[in-house]
Amino acid sequence: MEVFRKYKLLLPLVICLVITIGMGLFLLIPQGEPKDTETEPETGTETDVETEPAETEDEIPPMPALNFKSDLSAYEAYMNVPAGSYLMLVNKQNPLSESYVPENRISVKDTTKDITLVETAEKALEAMFIEMRAAGFKNVFVTSAYRSYSYQDLVFNTYITNEMKADRTLSEAEAREKVLRYSAAPGTSEHQTGLCVDLMVNTMTDLDETFANYPVYDWLLENAWKFGFILRFPEDKTHITGYDFEPWHYRFVGRDDAYMIYARGLCLEEYVAEDQ
Repeated sequence: MEVFRKYKLLLPLVICLVITIGMGLFLLIPQGEPKDTETEPETGTETDVETEPAETEDEIPPMPALNFKSDLSAYEAYMNVPAGSYLMLVNKQNPLSESYVPENRISVKDTTKDITLVETAEKALEAMFIEMRAAGFKNVFVTSAYRSYSYQDLVFNTYITNEMKADRTLSEAEAREKVLRYSAAPGTSEHQTGLCVDLMVNTMTDLDETFANYPVYDWLLENAWKFGFILRFPEDKTHITGYDFEPWHYRFVGRDDAYMIYARGLCLEEYVAEDQ
């Protein structure tokens, strides 16, 4: 019993000693591996990667300097009109009245026909033809410009008659729907604005998509905006414009707006909608 009492007295001292030694050993042991400063930090934290602000879809380069082969200074005021001043939208949803006739029309110079355009558009067109010829394209001419409501009515109904003759199974309504893919009903043609032209190459026999096969078409795609013109019915916008691709049809809007439409890859409907 005496021995038991001695051990009983020593037991707390032994326990305290074991705890003290254990804590000392714990403090001496390294707590985890040292951080490798050469290792890239894990992704997903706020401080791991420096990022640059992303460009927005609307950011476009500023208009480049214009270097013409010809002296077009006399035409500059016609090409470089105030932005927004020639954005009249005429299409199937935005018709003109039968009585609408644009003012200040003058004869088109680069054609063999008796046709007219609004003066500003015609003068800008003259500049484009001067530069076009300087670039080596001397076989292009204007085949259509301003059309009155009554003339467009004649053109449109002639197309319907021709479609019904070509396919006797078509009703007049079916023929009309077919024609509406490539011709405008009277009042919905922007030719009535006096601001657009149809172009042809003198080796063409008809106004059709073969115009896109000629080198001048590529030149126009890159340069028409400089003179204030846009390709009115692009191939990738038919679902918006409501018309088939017309590589020959160019519309005057003025240089500033034409550049924005060109640089952003828009059609006139999209551009006007953003401006509203």
